[in-house]
Amino acid sequence: MLGNLKAPPEPFGDIIGTHFRLKARSIIVQLDEWLKSDDGKATSSDGGAYSDRTEVSTSSNGFAKDVEELKQLLRELEMS
Repeated sequence: MLGNLKAPPEPFGDIIGTHFRLKARSIIVQLDEWLKSDDGKATSSDGGAYSDRTEVSTSSNGFAKDVEELKQLLRELEMS
């Protein structure tokens, strides 16, 4: 989602922007739920090897940072 908001593929930029603007609130709610259940461990899609870290609240896999950036972009779309 973050990649599509930051650099939408053409010629779908307007469609993608409209979709995310209309769905912003429900996406933010879902992101918050996912963040609550994030165990902070890297996954294969994170580009890293499996790690047995137990840092549940810190989200050391970068997910929390991505969520905050995505939420900020969604809020900006809602205001436009």
